[in-house]
Amino acid sequence: MVGILIALQINNHNERNRQEVRLYTILKNVSYDLEMDTLMVSQAIAYYEDKEEIAAEILKDTYTADTYETCIPCGNMLGTYFPLTLNDKGYTQLKSYNEASKEKDSLAIEIVQFYTAFNALVEEFTAQVKDNTFDNLKHWRDTQPWFYKVTSQQRDPRFFEYMTTLDYKNRVAFYDAIACKNLKGVLSGYKTNANEVLRRIELRLGED
Repeated sequence: MVGILIALQINNHNERNRQEVRLYTILKNVSYDLEMDTLMVSQAIAYYEDKEEIAAEILKDTYTADTYETCIPCGNMLGTYFPLTLNDKGYTQLKSYNEASKEKDSLAIEIVQFYTAFNALVEEFTAQVKDNTFDNLKHWRDTQPWFYKVTSQQRDPRFFEYMTTLDYKNRVAFYDAIACKNLKGVLSGYKTNANEVLRRIELRLGED
């Protein structure tokens, strides 16, 4: 009986070691993903901050048809967006680990909760901005005589006249709301929380 109990303890100890090694590897993968993602998110935030500054000037009626001609970012305001896809390899591994593990790890659970909350938001708001960008392009394609010239990088005065219209400014206001306010706000929240997750992972890996 004593021998059986000792064998069970050894097996349990070995299983715990295997689980700890597996979790260590997964946390390393999550850490790598977050480092890459926060770098990309930082670039996206800077991109939309620039857009926000341009939108503010447009919505203050700063420009005329003549001065719009010298504002290159104004022409690109509504026809571009920042494509963003977050890495999920480490998250998927960690989620599977949590589901299979008998002993729950608080850090692993909190990381999955972070991903569950933010990944869906980033994906949803990025998709909204992408769809809006393509809607603008399709609208111009179907309604504006200058479209083929502008998209082929030819100058057309009618394009600068269009940017003084209510249609353009309303579209800028909407883009500013969904991209420069909503999406950028989500990305800023993601970055703050991701950096905290990274800090906690580093502490855990350092302890191990």
